[in-house]
Amino acid sequence: MPALSIEHSNPAQSALVALATVLALALLGVVLAYWTWAWFAPRPEPRVPAAQAEGATTVPLSDAYALFGGVRHDSSGAVPAAGAITLLGIVAASGNGPGYAVLRIDGKQTIAVTQGANVDPGLRLAEIHVDHVVLERSGARESLAWPQKVGK
Repeated sequence: MPALSIEHSNPAQSALVALATVLALALLGVVLAYWTWAWFAPRPEPRVPAAQAEGATTVPLSDAYALFGGVRHDSSGAVPAAGAITLLGIVAASGNGPGYAVLRIDGKQTIAVTQGANVDPGLRLAEIHVDHVVLERSGARESLAWPQKVGK
């Protein structure tokens, strides 16, 4: 049986072994970098303040404007919507189909409501416009608008 000699190795075989070693070391480096970052990286800041996450009451946006001396009005003259309903999105009507509004209720439940449907008992989505929706609560109309951008 012929003996294999290390001194007489094939150059192609040596190059293949060297390439496999470099690739294995690169993969090891990537895995170590990933797990080091996963274990030791700073945790991201929560998007919701801790007081709101624990269920503390929040000041409605319409009341917050009054705290700083301003009251938000819209062109229809409707009263701004108070309460814990937030407008997240508006889907325009297409063809004969109604429009939709995406609302968040009490910061917990996100729903899509068609125009004319009830959001909650006693609260109906009366109108959908480009920049706001009009809610009807016990015959009184309330406007729920997009949040105003700062500096505009």
